[in-house]
Amino acid sequence: MTTPENPVPVKEPSIWDHFVSRLKFWSREKQAVENTELEPPAPEPEQDEKKSFPWLTIMALAMALIAQLTLEPSPSRTPWPGIVLYAGALGCLVVALIRKEWRLPAPKPDAEETLSMAVRREYFLIGAFLAVFAFVLFGSGEFGFLNTSLWILSLVFIFLAFRQKKSGKPFDFKALWAQFKKDGWQIKITRWTLIVLAVLAVILFFNFYRLDSVPPEMVSDQAEKLLDINDILHGTRSVYFPRNTGREVIHFYLTAAYMAIFNLDVSFLNLKAVAVFANLVTLLFIYLLGKEVGNKWVGMGAALFAGIAYWPLLFTRLALRIPYYPLFVAPVMYFMIRGLRRQNINDILLTGLFLGLGLHGYTPFRIVPIFVVIGILIYILHKPARNKRLQALFALMLIAFVSLVVFLPLLRYWLGNPQLFAYRAFSRLTGMEVGLQDSPVVIFLRNFWRASIMFFWDNGVIWAHSVPNRPALEVVSGALYFIGIAALLIRYIRRRNWMDLFLLVSIPMMMMPSILSLAYPNENPCLNRTAGAVVPVFVVIGLAFETVIRSIRTRINGKIGKTILALVMLLLVIWSGVNNYDLVFNQYYSIYRTSSWNTSELGEVAELFIDTMGTPETTYVVGYPHWVDSRLVAINAGYAGMDFAILPENIPATAEIPGAKLFFVNINDAENIALLSETYPQGILTPYDSAIENKDFMTFIVPPTQGEIP
Repeated sequence: MTTPENPVPVKEPSIWDHFVSRLKFWSREKQAVENTELEPPAPEPEQDEKKSFPWLTIMALAMALIAQLTLEPSPSRTPWPGIVLYAGALGCLVVALIRKEWRLPAPKPDAEETLSMAVRREYFLIGAFLAVFAFVLFGSGEFGFLNTSLWILSLVFIFLAFRQKKSGKPFDFKALWAQFKKDGWQIKITRWTLIVLAVLAVILFFNFYRLDSVPPEMVSDQAEKLLDINDILHGTRSVYFPRNTGREVIHFYLTAAYMAIFNLDVSFLNLKAVAVFANLVTLLFIYLLGKEVGNKWVGMGAALFAGIAYWPLLFTRLALRIPYYPLFVAPVMYFMIRGLRRQNINDILLTGLFLGLGLHGYTPFRIVPIFVVIGILIYILHKPARNKRLQALFALMLIAFVSLVVFLPLLRYWLGNPQLFAYRAFSRLTGMEVGLQDSPVVIFLRNFWRASIMFFWDNGVIWAHSVPNRPALEVVSGALYFIGIAALLIRYIRRRNWMDLFLLVSIPMMMMPSILSLAYPNENPCLNRTAGAVVPVFVVIGLAFETVIRSIRTRINGKIGKTILALVMLLLVIWSGVNNYDLVFNQYYSIYRTSSWNTSELGEVAELFIDTMGTPETTYVVGYPHWVDSRLVAINAGYAGMDFAILPENIPATAEIPGAKLFFVNINDAENIALLSETYPQGILTPYDSAIENKDFMTFIVPPTQGEIP
């Protein structure tokens, strides 16, 4: 399909276009092309153009890959070779764009019709009334049958008030069943089907492989999560968990439901499993978003690279609430872009729904409502919004209203407990805990720069969910991300499509929870508070990957072209997979294993003791500075909710308790070893040789006294 040469006359230039039109950094191709609303779809190259080798594309890719290789961690690492090579890659890319050798997939056209602003007043009034009633009842701070039912009903009526019925023939199950009985179902295996199955297999492998052992141990954060889940399983129904400065609840309720339905133990592995399923849903929406801003190949490339990437894999396997940041960012971005482009009220309603749900997921998601406002403004300031600006503002108000209703339980809790609810965010943003080290503006700009280059240089020092002091993206993803960002920025300046700017702005916005760590700038960048950026970052990578492949496919014919295409695809995917495998299953595993305490080994010993001669109540972990979390020992032994901790001054009192006893003691705690030996002369002190270097510990077993039954 070719693009008409005659431009569409623009009757009403947008405010943003008027401003951006003043930016001239090269000579434009044609004034007519400048004025088009969208970049025209890439025309099929002429026959002589097909025969020309896409050397500029290959050169840009090769230089970007070498540039990122030079930025990989090494004792002599310096940024300058990478900067020079990336500059060369940018130069090749600019020339390739001018020569039309490189062309991002054309964004889908915006709909001509306008957003429906019709409302069924009776449904709206019922929904609003139920929401107010539910808000009052949530003053209890818990999900009860009545307040939860009213809350859900209010959402149902609000959706009914605005929802637009789909046109077309409704689904006819009887006709489908009759067709099945007559002819059966035929499954057609196409090349696309095989590609999808292969991508799924690779993603599932990276997500589930060695899930039980990577990471191998829990830290105190997992103890907090499992204790909250254990509380739910025993009847607690809080709308916000105050433990450890406060936690939103979706992660806990989903995991508790999983454990209850399948009758599973409260364990680290089951905590991981639910987080992995959350990541898989995120990948589905990343695919849909990539398809919306490009095509199905963009979506598939984005989902593939995100599904094997070390960054999201690490915070998923850590099994905290971090995966719930990108989980809800992805549908918010997808339905928002689709709703504005198609002017579809149903998509706008779903945007509000997922925006509200995300606020129940993970604290950094609180930046997303601000991003939604900025996204609507970006749309309004561009040409597709002419004659639709009122509808865009209506969409913003509807998103805000729906998300507010979804947020109601937390809103009620917030009003009742403002300090606890806001503490986690404001302790990083303000000087409420420590004074700011410099001017807030200076710290913000420094943090912004460090976060912006984390993809290429340094992703922070937190060993629990990263390989410290390395780029957040491996070599292939980093190179594709650079190419994609550069191409999007250039295309936006030339074509001014609102979706390009939307994607570009979304990345720093999703990193703001890390950037705004003004009181603790050393915590920036960190891969947990920037997790929402996973969504747009890998969509950009998918755009670059699809464009590289298409540039080769359309310009090289015959067996040679197919061979080169297959080699480039396999090289990029396999190279990325090998890099990520090494980062996750070798480097991260080793760092985590040596940095975390071996509470699983203590738990195994405790479990054996309890099963043979003792009880949970006579199992103790003697307190020692900066040693194991005694709650984790109890969880690993199968007793979630208990704490095996005992203070040294309480040891003598245990002599009054009958039965066998087990004390875990730090190998350097000579003082308490002496106290135990004095209290229990018959006790047996045994060193435990840990499988992990420098993690040995001591066990002190007190056998049952004569006549006691073990």
